[in-house]
Amino acid sequence: MIEIEEPLVSWMMLVARLCLAGVFLVSGIHKGMFYGKAEAEFQAAGVPAIQLLLPATILLHLIAPVALIAGVFVREAALGLALFTVISTATVHGFWRMSGEERLARSRIAMAHLAVVGGLILLAAAGPGRFVF
Repeated sequence: MIEIEEPLVSWMMLVARLCLAGVFLVSGIHKGMFYGKAEAEFQAAGVPAIQLLLPATILLHLIAPVALIAGVFVREAALGLALFTVISTATVHGFWRMSGEERLARSRIAMAHLAVVGGLILLAAAGPGRFVF
């Protein structure tokens, strides 16, 4: 087994934090900038209490990625985003309720989300690495 030494491990952790944070940060910015469109998407997906859940989603997608980038509260931020992703994937991207092309497309989205959840769990387990701000 190859063991990766410092400082390479910490550089890799920083890159992982930036990659994972970017996904959510861009989502939060887009939801905030195009609030009406995000609201319509939430309605179409059958999300309840949109007046509460959409602003909460935007806040989570802005605050948690900043924590990941800065290397502070990394475990909490990563686990919060992972939990959010699992819940939203199960409720919004329920490919098992669909058929045909839509089922295929949604299952691909769900698998991509599953990969992000895996990365977030690894980050929560490993911590931020040496480079924190």
